[in-house]
Amino acid sequence: MSILPFIDSAAVAATEEKKELPLFKEYAYDFENNCLLKKDGKTYLVEGNEALEIWIYKALYTQRYRYTAYSRTYGNEAEQLIGKTLHSDIVLSELRRYITEALMVNPYITGVDNFNFVQDGSSVTVHFGCTTVYGSMQISAQQKGVMM
Repeated sequence: MSILPFIDSAAVAATEEKKELPLFKEYAYDFENNCLLKKDGKTYLVEGNEALEIWIYKALYTQRYRYTAYSRTYGNEAEQLIGKTLHSDIVLSELRRYITEALMVNPYITGVDNFNFVQDGSSVTVHFGCTTVYGSMQISAQQKGVMM
């Protein structure tokens, strides 16, 4: 029952229910060569977590606000940390925040956790868990030029 007589609370509750997401699809991608994969000379689609892994990879390696082809919510801002002389705790906190913000815009991703950062020279490799509507997976990504 709504406090406003002209609002049908049953109709409002029905629209607030989670809508079923369609199966997530993305073109198969070759991460090592940075290009689409082909079968018999044609690109092809993958589904579920395999497709989300491609979306995650592209979101983590695309700088937010740089390309007009992408919406303002797509990509990340980790490049802002390159060349900065900040305390390592601040750098790790900001990387964690940038990654979480970049991925949580996708309605198929329900959580990002268990971050592990490894410094190798001027690069930082991050390993983390990603929970999706299809299950869990482990993701690894590298950001060059970030010093801790």
